Amino acid sequence: MTGVDLAVLGGYGAVGAAALRTVAERRPGATVRIGGRHEAQAAALLGKLGLRGEARPVDVHDGRSLAGFCRDARLVLNCAGPSYQILDRVAWAALAAGAAYVDPGGDEPVFDALHRPGTFTGTAVLTAGMQPGLTGLLPRHLIRSMSHPRALTAYVGTMDRLTPAGAADYLLSLGGSYGEAQAAIRNGIRVERELEPRSGIEPPYAGRRLDAYPYLSFEAEQVATEFGLSDVDWFNVFEGGAHMMSCLSRLQGAMRGESDLTRAADELTRAAALDLFGKEPFQLMLFEVTGSHKGEPAARSLALRGKDTYALTGLVAALAALDVLDGRIGPGIHFAATGLDSGAMLDALRACPAVTTLEVLDQPVLGPLRMEEGVL
Repeated sequence: MTGVDLAVLGGYGAVGAAALRTVAERRPGATVRIGGRHEAQAAALLGKLGLRGEARPVDVHDGRSLAGFCRDARLVLNCAGPSYQILDRVAWAALAAGAAYVDPGGDEPVFDALHRPGTFTGTAVLTAGMQPGLTGLLPRHLIRSMSHPRALTAYVGTMDRLTPAGAADYLLSLGGSYGEAQAAIRNGIRVERELEPRSGIEPPYAGRRLDAYPYLSFEAEQVATEFGLSDVDWFNVFEGGAHMMSCLSRLQGAMRGESDLTRAADELTRAAALDLFGKEPFQLMLFEVTGSHKGEPAARSLALRGKDTYALTGLVAALAALDVLDGRIGPGIHFAATGLDSGAMLDALRACPAVTTLEVLDQPVLGPLRMEEGVL
Protein backbone atom coordinates (compact mmCIF):
# COMPACT_ATOMS: atom_id res chain seq x y z
CA MET A 1 0.00 0.00 0.00
CA THR A 2 1.33 3.49 -0.79
CA GLY A 3 -0.63 6.58 0.30
CA VAL A 4 -2.50 6.74 3.63
CA ASP A 5 -4.46 9.42 5.45
CA LEU A 6 -2.80 8.86 8.79
CA ALA A 7 0.50 7.24 9.80
CA VAL A 8 0.64 6.59 13.56
CA LEU A 9 4.07 6.05 15.06
CA GLY A 10 3.85 4.01 18.25
CA GLY A 11 0.37 3.13 17.09
CA TYR A 12 -0.12 0.02 19.22
CA GLY A 13 0.97 1.71 22.45
CA ALA A 14 -1.50 2.98 25.04
CA VAL A 15 -1.95 6.45 23.49
CA GLY A 16 -1.63 5.38 19.86
CA ALA A 17 -4.23 2.63 20.19
CA ALA A 18 -6.65 5.00 21.92
CA ALA A 19 -6.19 7.58 19.16
CA LEU A 20 -6.75 4.97 16.45
CA ARG A 21 -9.93 3.76 18.15
CA THR A 22 -11.24 7.32 18.04
CA VAL A 23 -10.33 7.60 14.35
CA ALA A 24 -12.07 4.27 13.62
CA GLU A 25 -15.24 5.50 15.36
CA ARG A 26 -15.32 8.92 13.71
CA ARG A 27 -13.75 8.19 10.33
CA PRO A 28 -14.25 4.48 9.49
CA GLY A 29 -13.23 5.13 5.89
CA ALA A 30 -9.80 6.45 6.82
CA THR A 31 -6.67 4.64 5.66
CA VAL A 32 -3.96 4.22 8.28
CA ARG A 33 -0.39 3.03 8.68
CA ILE A 34 0.45 1.67 12.14
CA GLY A 35 4.11 1.54 13.04
CA GLY A 36 6.43 0.48 15.83
CA ARG A 37 9.28 -1.89 16.50
CA HIS A 38 7.00 -4.94 16.48
CA GLU A 39 5.10 -5.32 13.23
CA ALA A 40 3.01 -8.20 14.56
CA GLN A 41 1.52 -6.01 17.31
CA ALA A 42 0.73 -3.29 14.79
CA ALA A 43 -0.92 -5.83 12.47
CA ALA A 44 -3.00 -7.28 15.32
CA LEU A 45 -4.37 -3.84 16.22
CA LEU A 46 -5.12 -3.02 12.59
CA GLY A 47 -7.19 -6.21 12.37
CA LYS A 48 -9.15 -5.33 15.51
CA LEU A 49 -9.93 -1.79 14.35
CA GLY A 50 -11.34 -2.82 10.98
CA LEU A 51 -9.62 0.07 9.24
CA ARG A 52 -8.00 -0.18 5.83
CA GLY A 53 -4.26 0.22 5.85
CA GLU A 54 -1.00 -1.47 6.73
CA ALA A 55 1.31 -2.35 9.58
CA ARG A 56 4.96 -1.45 9.21
CA PRO A 57 8.04 -1.86 11.42
CA VAL A 58 9.82 1.43 12.10
CA ASP A 59 12.75 2.61 14.18
CA VAL A 60 12.36 6.26 15.15
CA HIS A 61 16.15 6.58 15.58
CA ASP A 62 16.91 5.27 12.07
CA GLY A 63 16.56 8.09 9.54
CA ARG A 64 15.82 5.85 6.55
CA SER A 65 13.31 3.78 8.46
CA LEU A 66 11.52 6.88 9.71
CA ALA A 67 11.50 8.50 6.27
CA GLY A 68 9.97 5.37 4.77
CA PHE A 69 7.28 5.30 7.43
CA CYS A 70 6.30 8.93 6.76
CA ARG A 71 6.38 8.65 2.96
CA ASP A 72 3.03 9.13 1.17
CA ALA A 73 1.14 9.92 4.38
CA ARG A 74 -1.07 12.99 4.62
CA LEU A 75 -0.44 13.27 8.35
CA VAL A 76 1.96 11.70 10.85
CA LEU A 77 0.75 11.25 14.43
CA ASN A 78 3.68 10.63 16.76
CA CYS A 79 2.62 8.58 19.79
CA ALA A 80 6.11 7.19 20.43
CA GLY A 81 8.20 8.26 23.38
CA PRO A 82 9.91 9.44 25.42
CA SER A 83 9.25 12.90 24.04
CA TYR A 84 12.51 14.23 25.54
CA GLN A 85 14.50 11.82 23.32
CA ILE A 86 12.50 12.17 20.13
CA LEU A 87 12.04 15.94 20.33
CA ASP A 88 11.59 17.30 16.77
CA ARG A 89 13.01 14.29 14.88
CA VAL A 90 9.64 12.96 13.67
CA ALA A 91 8.28 16.43 12.90
CA TRP A 92 11.10 17.13 10.42
CA ALA A 93 10.71 13.66 8.86
CA ALA A 94 7.00 14.37 8.37
CA LEU A 95 7.76 17.73 6.78
CA ALA A 96 10.30 16.14 4.40
CA ALA A 97 7.61 13.68 3.33
CA GLY A 98 5.08 16.45 2.74
CA ALA A 99 2.94 15.34 5.69
CA ALA A 100 1.37 17.34 8.49
CA TYR A 101 2.40 16.50 12.06
CA VAL A 102 0.54 15.99 15.36
CA ASP A 103 2.21 15.17 18.69
CA PRO A 104 0.49 14.49 22.04
CA GLY A 105 3.73 15.73 23.64
CA GLY A 106 6.32 18.17 22.38
CA ASP A 107 5.70 21.19 24.56
CA GLU A 108 8.11 24.14 24.56
CA PRO A 109 11.31 22.19 23.67
CA VAL A 110 9.86 20.93 20.38
CA PHE A 111 8.17 24.25 19.62
CA ASP A 112 11.53 26.00 20.00
CA ALA A 113 13.41 23.30 18.06
CA LEU A 114 11.11 23.67 15.06
CA HIS A 115 11.94 27.36 14.89
CA ARG A 116 15.70 27.14 15.37
CA PRO A 117 17.07 25.01 12.50
CA GLY A 118 15.10 26.76 9.77
CA THR A 119 11.61 27.57 8.63
CA PHE A 120 9.08 24.86 9.32
CA THR A 121 6.70 25.38 6.43
CA GLY A 122 4.24 22.62 7.19
CA THR A 123 1.50 22.11 9.76
CA ALA A 124 2.31 20.90 13.27
CA VAL A 125 0.08 20.58 16.33
CA LEU A 126 1.97 20.00 19.60
CA THR A 127 0.83 19.02 23.12
CA ALA A 128 -2.29 17.36 21.69
CA GLY A 129 -2.83 15.28 24.82
CA MET A 130 -4.39 15.39 28.27
CA GLN A 131 -1.69 17.29 30.17
CA PRO A 132 -0.48 19.48 28.59
CA GLY A 133 -3.21 20.04 26.02
CA LEU A 134 -6.62 19.52 27.55
CA THR A 135 -5.40 21.28 30.68
CA GLY A 136 -4.76 24.40 28.61
CA LEU A 137 -7.84 24.17 26.40
CA LEU A 138 -10.47 23.83 29.16
CA PRO A 139 -9.52 26.92 31.21
CA ARG A 140 -9.47 28.92 27.98
CA HIS A 141 -13.09 27.86 27.43
CA LEU A 142 -14.03 29.42 30.78
CA ILE A 143 -11.91 32.53 30.32
CA ARG A 144 -13.47 33.34 26.94
CA SER A 145 -16.94 33.31 28.50
CA MET A 146 -16.02 36.29 30.70
CA SER A 147 -15.53 39.88 29.49
CA HIS A 148 -12.88 40.69 32.13
CA PRO A 149 -11.25 37.55 33.58
CA ARG A 150 -8.81 38.21 36.39
CA ALA A 151 -7.67 35.05 38.18
CA LEU A 152 -7.37 31.32 37.47
CA THR A 153 -7.11 28.56 40.07
CA ALA A 154 -6.53 24.97 38.99
CA TYR A 155 -6.27 21.58 40.71
CA VAL A 156 -5.21 18.94 38.20
CA GLY A 157 -4.02 15.42 38.81
CA THR A 158 -4.05 11.79 37.92
CA MET A 159 -3.46 8.41 39.43
CA ASP A 160 -2.90 5.87 36.71
CA ARG A 161 -0.37 3.38 35.46
CA LEU A 162 2.82 4.90 34.07
CA THR A 163 4.54 3.77 30.91
CA PRO A 164 8.39 3.96 30.96
CA ALA A 165 8.28 6.72 28.34
CA GLY A 166 5.68 8.65 30.31
CA ALA A 167 7.71 8.25 33.50
CA ALA A 168 10.84 9.61 31.82
CA ASP A 169 9.02 12.67 30.50
CA TYR A 170 7.41 13.24 33.90
CA LEU A 171 10.77 13.16 35.67
CA LEU A 172 12.24 15.73 33.31
CA SER A 173 9.18 17.96 33.63
CA LEU A 174 9.66 18.10 37.41
CA GLY A 175 13.29 18.98 36.89
CA GLY A 176 12.35 22.40 35.57
CA SER A 177 12.19 21.57 31.86
CA TYR A 178 8.51 22.52 31.62
CA GLY A 179 7.86 24.90 34.50
CA GLU A 180 8.66 25.81 38.10
CA ALA A 181 7.57 24.17 41.35
CA GLN A 182 5.87 26.39 43.97
CA ALA A 183 5.68 29.40 41.66
CA ALA A 184 2.51 31.40 40.98
CA ILE A 185 1.41 34.45 39.00
CA ARG A 186 0.83 37.58 41.08
CA ASN A 187 -0.17 40.88 39.48
CA GLY A 188 0.82 39.43 36.12
CA ILE A 189 4.35 38.46 37.25
CA ARG A 190 5.75 35.03 38.06
CA VAL A 191 6.69 34.85 41.74
CA GLU A 192 9.03 32.09 42.92
CA ARG A 193 8.19 29.99 45.99
CA GLU A 194 4.83 31.71 46.40
CA LEU A 195 2.84 28.56 47.22
CA GLU A 196 3.44 25.63 49.57
CA PRO A 197 2.49 21.95 49.15
CA ARG A 198 -0.72 20.97 50.92
CA SER A 199 -1.69 17.55 52.20
CA GLY A 200 -4.99 15.93 53.07
CA ILE A 201 -7.27 18.34 51.19
CA GLU A 202 -10.53 17.11 49.66
CA PRO A 203 -11.25 18.98 46.41
CA PRO A 204 -14.80 19.00 45.06
CA TYR A 205 -15.60 16.02 42.83
CA ALA A 206 -12.60 14.10 44.17
CA GLY A 207 -14.43 12.04 46.77
CA ARG A 208 -11.13 11.41 48.56
CA ARG A 209 -8.32 13.24 50.29
CA LEU A 210 -5.44 14.31 48.08
CA ASP A 211 -2.06 15.96 48.34
CA ALA A 212 -1.50 19.12 46.29
CA TYR A 213 1.84 20.33 44.93
CA PRO A 214 2.05 23.82 43.39
CA TYR A 215 3.59 23.79 39.93
CA LEU A 216 3.44 26.65 37.43
CA SER A 217 3.90 25.10 33.99
CA PHE A 218 4.69 26.87 30.74
CA GLU A 219 1.15 25.99 29.68
CA ALA A 220 -0.33 27.85 32.66
CA GLU A 221 1.93 30.84 32.02
CA GLN A 222 0.79 30.91 28.38
CA VAL A 223 -2.81 31.17 29.53
CA ALA A 224 -1.94 34.01 31.91
CA THR A 225 -0.04 35.92 29.23
CA GLU A 226 -2.62 35.39 26.48
CA PHE A 227 -5.52 36.75 28.56
CA GLY A 228 -3.66 39.18 30.79
CA LEU A 229 -4.57 37.38 34.00
CA SER A 230 -3.46 38.98 37.23
CA ASP A 231 -3.20 35.80 39.33
CA VAL A 232 -2.76 32.09 38.66
CA ASP A 233 -2.56 29.35 41.31
CA TRP A 234 -1.97 25.89 39.85
CA PHE A 235 -1.71 22.67 41.86
CA ASN A 236 -0.93 19.14 40.72
CA VAL A 237 -2.81 16.70 42.96
CA PHE A 238 -2.04 13.11 43.96
CA GLU A 239 -3.73 10.49 46.12
CA GLY A 240 -1.40 9.17 48.77
CA GLY A 241 1.41 8.41 46.40
CA ALA A 242 3.78 7.39 49.19
CA HIS A 243 5.87 5.13 46.95
CA MET A 244 6.02 7.72 44.16
CA MET A 245 6.87 10.56 46.52
CA SER A 246 9.62 8.53 48.16
CA CYS A 247 10.91 7.52 44.75
CA LEU A 248 10.90 11.11 43.45
CA SER A 249 12.90 12.29 46.44
CA ARG A 250 15.68 9.88 45.40
CA LEU A 251 15.63 10.80 41.72
CA GLN A 252 16.65 14.45 41.74
CA GLY A 253 19.65 13.71 39.52
CA ALA A 254 17.50 12.02 36.88
CA MET A 255 15.11 14.98 36.91
CA ARG A 256 18.03 17.23 35.96
CA GLY A 257 19.32 14.77 33.36
CA GLU A 258 22.42 14.03 35.44
CA SER A 259 21.92 10.29 36.00
CA ASP A 260 20.54 7.21 34.24
CA LEU A 261 17.05 8.30 33.17
CA THR A 262 16.02 4.87 31.85
CA ARG A 263 16.69 3.20 35.19
CA ALA A 264 14.98 6.02 37.07
CA ALA A 265 11.91 5.80 34.81
CA ASP A 266 11.64 2.07 35.44
CA GLU A 267 11.83 2.68 39.19
CA LEU A 268 9.13 5.35 39.03
CA THR A 269 6.89 3.10 36.93
CA ARG A 270 7.08 0.38 39.58
CA ALA A 271 6.41 2.91 42.36
CA ALA A 272 3.31 4.19 40.57
CA ALA A 273 2.03 0.62 40.19
CA LEU A 274 2.45 0.05 43.93
CA ASP A 275 0.55 3.24 44.76
CA LEU A 276 -2.25 2.26 42.37
CA PHE A 277 -2.60 -1.29 43.73
CA GLY A 278 -6.17 -1.89 44.88
CA LYS A 279 -7.33 1.56 43.75
CA GLU A 280 -9.25 2.79 40.74
CA PRO A 281 -7.35 5.07 38.34
CA PHE A 282 -8.64 8.63 38.17
CA GLN A 283 -8.04 11.93 36.44
CA LEU A 284 -9.30 15.15 38.01
CA MET A 285 -9.37 18.64 36.53
CA LEU A 286 -10.87 21.56 38.44
CA PHE A 287 -10.66 25.06 36.99
CA GLU A 288 -12.12 28.23 38.44
CA VAL A 289 -11.93 31.65 36.78
CA THR A 290 -12.98 34.82 38.58
CA GLY A 291 -13.35 38.37 37.34
CA SER A 292 -16.27 40.31 35.94
CA HIS A 293 -18.71 40.01 33.06
CA LYS A 294 -20.55 43.01 31.65
CA GLY A 295 -19.72 45.02 34.74
CA GLU A 296 -20.80 42.45 37.32
CA PRO A 297 -18.59 40.14 39.44
CA ALA A 298 -18.49 36.70 37.87
CA ALA A 299 -17.06 33.24 38.35
CA ARG A 300 -16.96 30.25 36.02
CA SER A 301 -15.90 26.71 36.94
CA LEU A 302 -15.26 23.46 35.11
CA ALA A 303 -14.94 20.01 36.67
CA LEU A 304 -13.80 16.91 34.80
CA ARG A 305 -13.25 13.48 36.25
CA GLY A 306 -12.06 10.52 34.20
CA LYS A 307 -10.77 6.99 34.57
CA ASP A 308 -8.18 6.50 31.81
CA THR A 309 -5.30 8.91 31.14
CA TYR A 310 -4.37 7.26 27.85
CA ALA A 311 -7.93 7.27 26.51
CA LEU A 312 -8.19 11.02 27.16
CA THR A 313 -4.79 11.70 25.60
CA GLY A 314 -5.63 9.55 22.58
CA LEU A 315 -8.95 11.34 22.12
CA VAL A 316 -7.31 14.78 22.02
CA ALA A 317 -4.57 13.56 19.64
CA ALA A 318 -7.09 11.98 17.27
CA LEU A 319 -9.34 15.05 17.19
CA ALA A 320 -6.33 17.25 16.47
CA ALA A 321 -5.31 14.95 13.61
CA LEU A 322 -8.83 14.97 12.14
CA ASP A 323 -9.01 18.77 12.42
CA VAL A 324 -5.79 19.05 10.42
CA LEU A 325 -6.92 16.53 7.80
CA ASP A 326 -10.23 18.38 7.41
CA GLY A 327 -8.53 21.77 7.06
CA ARG A 328 -9.77 23.27 10.32
CA ILE A 329 -6.15 23.80 11.40
CA GLY A 330 -3.89 25.27 8.75
CA PRO A 331 -0.14 25.66 8.19
CA GLY A 332 2.05 26.76 11.07
CA ILE A 333 3.20 25.47 14.44
CA HIS A 334 0.32 25.31 16.90
CA PHE A 335 -0.32 24.21 20.45
CA ALA A 336 -3.46 22.10 20.74
CA ALA A 337 -4.77 24.30 23.55
CA THR A 338 -4.94 27.27 21.18
CA GLY A 339 -5.67 25.45 17.91
CA LEU A 340 -8.56 23.16 18.85
CA ASP A 341 -12.19 24.21 19.25
CA SER A 342 -13.07 23.99 22.96
CA GLY A 343 -16.81 23.58 22.33
CA ALA A 344 -16.26 20.62 20.02
CA MET A 345 -13.84 19.14 22.55
CA LEU A 346 -16.40 19.39 25.35
CA ASP A 347 -18.94 17.57 23.16
CA ALA A 348 -16.39 14.83 22.49
CA LEU A 349 -15.54 14.52 26.18
CA ARG A 350 -19.20 14.20 27.14
CA ALA A 351 -19.50 11.26 24.74
CA CYS A 352 -16.24 9.62 25.87
CA PRO A 353 -16.67 6.51 28.08
CA ALA A 354 -13.46 7.41 29.94
CA VAL A 355 -15.10 10.62 31.27
CA THR A 356 -17.30 10.02 34.31
CA THR A 357 -18.06 13.66 35.21
CA LEU A 358 -18.04 16.86 33.19
CA GLU A 359 -19.71 20.01 34.48
CA VAL A 360 -19.44 23.66 33.47
CA LEU A 361 -20.83 25.96 36.14
CA ASP A 362 -21.57 29.69 36.51
CA GLN A 363 -20.31 29.67 40.09
CA PRO A 364 -17.12 29.08 42.09
CA VAL A 365 -16.34 25.54 43.30
CA LEU A 366 -13.03 25.96 45.11
CA GLY A 367 -14.14 28.09 48.06
CA PRO A 368 -13.75 25.28 50.63
CA LEU A 369 -10.14 24.75 49.53
CA ARG A 370 -9.30 28.42 49.96
CA MET A 371 -10.68 28.22 53.49
CA GLU A 372 -8.25 25.36 54.14
CA GLU A 373 -5.28 27.41 52.93
CA GLY A 374 -2.16 26.71 54.94
CA VAL A 375 -2.93 23.05 55.68
CA LEU A 376 0.40 21.21 55.39
